[in-house]
Amino acid sequence: MVYTSIKKREVNLNGGTFVRKAIFWDSDGTILYSNESFKISFLRACADNGYNVDEQIVKQFMVKSCSWYSPEKDHSDLSGEEWWNDLLNKMHIFCKEIGISDCDVEIICNSFRRKVIDYEYEAYPDANEILTYFHNMGYENYIISNNFPELGQVFERLGLAYISGVFTSAAMGYEKPRKEAYQYAIGQAGYPELCIMIGDNPVADYQGGMKAGMKAILVHSTPLNDEVCCADLMDLKRLIKE
Repeated sequence: MVYTSIKKREVNLNGGTFVRKAIFWDSDGTILYSNESFKISFLRACADNGYNVDEQIVKQFMVKSCSWYSPEKDHSDLSGEEWWNDLLNKMHIFCKEIGISDCDVEIICNSFRRKVIDYEYEAYPDANEILTYFHNMGYENYIISNNFPELGQVFERLGLAYISGVFTSAAMGYEKPRKEAYQYAIGQAGYPELCIMIGDNPVADYQGGMKAGMKAILVHSTPLNDEVCCADLMDLKRLIKE
């Protein structure tokens, strides 16, 4: 299946015509390598303060506490800084449960947050090239990710080119594959006529994007059914034509 521009057109200020086209990219596993930044950052924060914490217990806490593990829940009342406050409040309780001294809890929680933002995230080697390629084809590139509010700082730090906006679930109040998350991102992008969702998760990215009216492509993933799929980012050139 090849995705091409649709026929509906807008008139620009110079009297010509153009089609608004946008690609919405997932973050971890798509543009960035998959990572365990939350678990690792907490373990590092504990170690810096002299605590050796069981990795599996921390992983279980993150699954119970991070909003993207419960995507069916509406947390629009906890977005941005409120999202962080909610997670850190849960972390305060968790720290005390695993024997961290009261005087160290606040230090560890604040350190954890800084470490998550400053974590050594790594982009796929072809990420910058493919973002530039589609920009030159007239697409706007956006990130839509189940992630923490400051994710945009990560993309700036990595120097990735031609990203017009970054939408995270922690800032929007909804997780993919909820339709509200996609509707928010599409609206903020100005309702492009052609929207393509690219991600590695068959449910959150592919099915979620399709249900929101987007075209969708899986990358770096194994399809569950008959999803349109490619092995790497550069292979997207074959599937998306101008």
